[in-house]
Amino acid sequence: MSSDDKGSIKSSKLDDLIDNLVSDEDLERYIAEQNDGLTHEEREKIKRENRINAINQWCAENPGRDPARAKDKTIKQLALDEKADLRIEKFTRDNPEEAAEISIRAENKVKYRKDRQTYTEQLPRDYLHKDSYETRLKKAEALNGCRFKTRTFKSKRFTDQYAAELESPDSGSTLEGHWVENDGKQLAISWFGGWSNLFTALSFLLMVAAVMFFFVDLVVIGFVWGDYRWVPFAIYAPMFIVGFYMLKHRAILAHRDNFYFNRHTGLVKTPHTLFRKPFYLPYEDIVCYGANQRNVGSARGGSRVFVSLMVPLKYPKHYRFTKPTFYVGGSNRDWDSLAYATAMTFMDTSIPLGTHLYQSIEHYFKIDKDITEKHGFPEELKPYLDPVDCQVNREAVW
Repeated sequence: MSSDDKGSIKSSKLDDLIDNLVSDEDLERYIAEQNDGLTHEEREKIKRENRINAINQWCAENPGRDPARAKDKTIKQLALDEKADLRIEKFTRDNPEEAAEISIRAENKVKYRKDRQTYTEQLPRDYLHKDSYETRLKKAEALNGCRFKTRTFKSKRFTDQYAAELESPDSGSTLEGHWVENDGKQLAISWFGGWSNLFTALSFLLMVAAVMFFFVDLVVIGFVWGDYRWVPFAIYAPMFIVGFYMLKHRAILAHRDNFYFNRHTGLVKTPHTLFRKPFYLPYEDIVCYGANQRNVGSARGGSRVFVSLMVPLKYPKHYRFTKPTFYVGGSNRDWDSLAYATAMTFMDTSIPLGTHLYQSIEHYFKIDKDITEKHGFPEELKPYLDPVDCQVNREAVW
């Protein structure tokens, strides 16, 4: 399992705990119970003691039986609640930093819900795209400097066209599960080619070659020209250092290898290729396909990896020799389809952004950068976030 997958699972657990702890019902109950004069901790302690006493009494009357499997629905629910609290306690004990973040977010949600006038206030949405498809097509042609060609896509391998919409924009896995990032204005989906992957391959090649040739030359020179043992260091040490530096800083070019779906213009910017500049087109002209088989074989017929294909149905006329296609995804069909559906839903300005995208918005707000990390966070989105806690503090982010 890669580090990205581990981070995804960890973030998913964190979001699940937040959802379990801070449901709408719990928030309403918490606010309503403030009039009894007890603190939240005191109230929870009393409830926990009463629950444990009820479970212990039932166990005394029913020795050897599991209260979580009791026919009495009340006892069964109390036992399940106690197990849930024990899991939360174990998580808190093992992950103090994540638990502190959950506590802060829970307190903030209560604070935002108390101030309902601000929490539910609808802000102006003039910055969202409202132009027709034809108008946006002309804008894209002006940005590209030429007119479009229209293409049809046929492939014996990629025949499974993904759906363009999520069933529910507020459901599903976390942001990492969608393999997308967004700052509320633009959403990014990366592709396999491009400069960052080229630099990664070159850096590994340089480092491996430096190590291999160093040992070979060290053996030869050590036995034949013993006085010139410094020669391998002078030649291959710089190769290794350059390769290591390229590998460490390859992310500098990562912004060139993304599709950028702009919610404020209704246009998509394609990635830089090695020999061609990016171009703009309306988001309706982007489709995504998966292979008609579960896996796509490698050229050598060895290990097999699933990939998807992002296909622009229109491309500038100055693309004279090739029709652009981009390999994306690389995990499995469900996640690739979900990433594409998330992008299409993101571009639909008739609905607010799904809550599964908040985590990424908050991240870029915290570092005050846009999705490319070349400019500041979008000014239009700042009123939707708490300037102190960097958390979404309104009911819907448009």
